[in-house]
Amino acid sequence: MSIDSSTIPVQELASRVVEDALQSGLQVLPEYVGKMLLAAGGIAVPAGVEIVDVDEVPAGLAGPFAVKAVSTTLVHKTDAGGVRIGVGRDQLAAETAAIRASLANAGHECEGFLVEQMAPKGEEVVVGAVRTEGLGWAVMVGLGGVFVEVLEDVAFGVAPITRDQAAAMLAELRGLPLLQGARGRTPVSTDALVDVIVGLAGADGLLGALPAQVREIDLNPVIVSSTGAVAVDARFVLDAEAEDDATDHAADEAADLGPLFEPRRVAVLGASAKGTNGGTLFIRNLLGYGFPGTIVPIHPSAESIEGIAAVPSLAEAGDIDYAYVALPSGAVAEALAAAEGRVRFAQVISSGFAETDEGVELERDLVTRMRALGTRVIGPNCLGTHSTRGRITFVPDAPKEVGGVAVLSQSGGLSVDILRLGEARGVAFHSVTSIGNSADLTAAEMLEHLLDSPDTRVVGLYLESLASGRAVLDVLSRRADAKPVVLLAGGRTADGSRAATSHTGALSGHHRLWPALARQAGVELVDTLGDFVNVLAAMDLLDGGYAVDNNEVVLFGNGGGASVLAADAMQRVGLTTPRLPDATIAHLDGLGLPPGNGLANPIDAPAPTLAVNGGAVARDILGAVLDATRPAAVISHFNVGIIQRNMGATHGDVTGTLIDAIAAARDAGPAPCHHLMVLKSDGKADMEALVRDYALRARERGFPVFAELEEAAVVARALVRRGRRTASSTH
Repeated sequence: MSIDSSTIPVQELASRVVEDALQSGLQVLPEYVGKMLLAAGGIAVPAGVEIVDVDEVPAGLAGPFAVKAVSTTLVHKTDAGGVRIGVGRDQLAAETAAIRASLANAGHECEGFLVEQMAPKGEEVVVGAVRTEGLGWAVMVGLGGVFVEVLEDVAFGVAPITRDQAAAMLAELRGLPLLQGARGRTPVSTDALVDVIVGLAGADGLLGALPAQVREIDLNPVIVSSTGAVAVDARFVLDAEAEDDATDHAADEAADLGPLFEPRRVAVLGASAKGTNGGTLFIRNLLGYGFPGTIVPIHPSAESIEGIAAVPSLAEAGDIDYAYVALPSGAVAEALAAAEGRVRFAQVISSGFAETDEGVELERDLVTRMRALGTRVIGPNCLGTHSTRGRITFVPDAPKEVGGVAVLSQSGGLSVDILRLGEARGVAFHSVTSIGNSADLTAAEMLEHLLDSPDTRVVGLYLESLASGRAVLDVLSRRADAKPVVLLAGGRTADGSRAATSHTGALSGHHRLWPALARQAGVELVDTLGDFVNVLAAMDLLDGGYAVDNNEVVLFGNGGGASVLAADAMQRVGLTTPRLPDATIAHLDGLGLPPGNGLANPIDAPAPTLAVNGGAVARDILGAVLDATRPAAVISHFNVGIIQRNMGATHGDVTGTLIDAIAAARDAGPAPCHHLMVLKSDGKADMEALVRDYALRARERGFPVFAELEEAAVVARALVRRGRRTASSTH
């Protein structure tokens, strides 16, 4: 019979054919049936027919043909000699007989043949999808053959995928120029390829109609020509034991987290009256941090803890905004239930919950009981909440500057590192919340509050769960005007890849899925803790940025080698350092600068040049550049040790004047431009202290400051990416 979309709704058709296949003991849908589903979903497939004998080929089906064996025992048809292409009608009998013989020699029974018209010549592309726990359908596209199998030149997305997102996936492929006509090839229709991706994985795509037992799909290859795209092979992998993914991808409504970040009454459960433990340290941290509210220690027998009157249970504690719970896991639910719903938020520090097999049911019971009482749980298995404005913290000597950076972290230990490193690099925090298992209050729900809060400007996320990342994607996908969000993801190595039946499944490691999530959510994914803190600081200081339409950077600083390395650092992160216009170079050359300058970009100005007019020359140089060009960013980099040790005695505070002059050039510029600064020391103690002072001065003038050019490059890339997303969302 001919492949036809049929009048049966595609969801009903899919359920029928999958059920039939499973009842027959099949683990893969017959190719002809898979193509029937594709056609029903609006994805082009070759005209064809499934036959037992060549006499069944309709006269109206024109050759040449592709002929494929149909066999329930055969996985890879080509390897067993089960495929012939370019077959004429008069060759069908001989070729099908040869296929039968080849399969018999390989130990397979040939039950029939799929005879199809040959697709137009074009480029081979693989499009596929694999169900991933907590994430839903992960969708892959890559050029076929060696590009997928050896080079692994693929890009992933997360369904549902829009046309723009599908185009962004294609843009990530190193082999994209081959589709666009490189090396004398005929350009193919990338729009048609986007049609296939959206037809499979769009909001109304085929994936949404498939039953849970379909786990993996490979359309390999899809032949893309100048006129269209045709799926010439289709592999639908089944799992009879699979059940519907119970993950709810609906966005959580924003909770009112005000009492969490600025509580008036805090209860502490688990503090010791005789020694020092986690609960006792938390009370000391509150006292040392200047918490202005009421602390209520909960202890069954002690009269006081850390000099504060205690009560035996939450039943006697009154209304509590925030409870810090450091009890054995088995005692947590009962202790909180004693409050009868008078606790707004309970942060359960205790471990022994769902992070262990034994604690899964314990965690489920805790959340169920607390939800019924109206108490929201943070954690369990976490460290606590730091709120600069609310003056609560779980670390001693916590940073006190109130700022707009809010961080949610699934790792407790990393939360401490974020606070310490952030303070050292000038980050002013709104909050850092350790969310652990996120059994109740999720990262997505907290993100909603932080995006709405007037007290936050940028949000940082450390996540280890793809399910949490998916929920964040759903929140941000409906908030085009969201604040900057920076993501550091754990578990991004290729070890996350799994053995799978399809190319798509085999390649769907976490190292590819996290970037796909980040791209679609419009968040900035970083690789290291240092980059995470640096990007947060810059996004906060620069208030998130503005629209840009290029990725061009101007480099300005001293040291020829440093300038070359700076340009290399930009190129590694995808930024460019284009040559300045000849007229601008001529203007700079006419400023009467000392000899030895490079003026094309990078602008390499030796220390004597930087010292002209005590450093004020920087305004003349950058002013001319900004008048003539529109870079996305300017990075000024100075070796403070060389400048101050060699010029300080004769020219005064050159570095300080440079900072002020660059600020003046920035402020007078005709168009907005990100300005970043790298201040290097020579490692001596006196110079380290001086660099710290200059870094503070630069930050006060609105410059993110870094110790290395590579750090500045990563941050510049983040700012440019956000600026380009902003620009595209306004068009």
